[in-house]
Amino acid sequence: MTSSIDIKADSKARFISSHNLALIILVITPALLCSNLIVARAVADIIPPFTLAFTRWLAAVLILLPFISTKLWRYRSILLAEWRQLLLLGSLGMGICGAFPYLGAKTTTATNIGLIYALSPIFIILFARTWYAEHLTKRQLIGVLLSLGGVVIIVTKGDLARLISLSFTVGDWWILAASASWAFYSLWQGYLKSQLSLFLRFGAMSIGGVIALLPFSFIEVYQLLPLTIKREFVDVFVITIIFLALVSSILAYAAYAYIQKILGASKASLVMYALPLYNAAMAWLFLDEKLQNFHFIGALLILPGLFLAVSRKAKSQ
Repeated sequence: MTSSIDIKADSKARFISSHNLALIILVITPALLCSNLIVARAVADIIPPFTLAFTRWLAAVLILLPFISTKLWRYRSILLAEWRQLLLLGSLGMGICGAFPYLGAKTTTATNIGLIYALSPIFIILFARTWYAEHLTKRQLIGVLLSLGGVVIIVTKGDLARLISLSFTVGDWWILAASASWAFYSLWQGYLKSQLSLFLRFGAMSIGGVIALLPFSFIEVYQLLPLTIKREFVDVFVITIIFLALVSSILAYAAYAYIQKILGASKASLVMYALPLYNAAMAWLFLDEKLQNFHFIGALLILPGLFLAVSRKAKSQ
């Protein structure tokens, strides 16, 4: 009797610890994801989009292989059984979400990107509600609305009239497709069950993303032939790819996968609401851009909103 109670108490303590760790990682993850947008913006005119996405994930796979190759071979029967879902998730999360934002950034504005990407959590909630009857509590819904309001304030620079004057281009459709793809990736990663560990599954999905991006990257490079490669380009290319592979790919996606496992797809996706806020802070820190009053107003809505959206309501006595 006592041992049973002790086991339940210990299990509950571990669960609370995992939940709190997921909340801590949730605070860090938007910065990791933002690093991709900031670096990609800096090299948009230097490295073609599909080539950038392909080499980014190829480098990530090469970094992961020494740690996962033996286990991938050991569990090859599971990989063969799950290859369709691994390729699907890799195509969505690493393929479409890897290349489409780079494509969209060439013909749309930062304001539009921030606003459209903020739709990703909404897509996840709608998809989850439609197919899996998943729902948010009223408390969490209030948090979602607060966060979305903060995003709108930041991307419109505090002038809501900008929403009326926004114009949309073909680049916006690329971003919208990436936002919807991220929603499917987030949702199906949770609902498509796997016998692989979190880390091993991520490695296998990354390989799937590389396979999906390969033909598009090949076509892109072929269209640019003949190439004239300068030493300065090689230096920028190598530094960019290593950073994107380590920080924006491995760390960012692994962190997102963990909080998704603990908090669920709908709540984990709320990190997307924080991207405009983190993007502004990182631009101030690294690019010497000034923070404005609307950034702080947006933060006052986004941060409490995220807290409400991911918090668990205490059980009634």
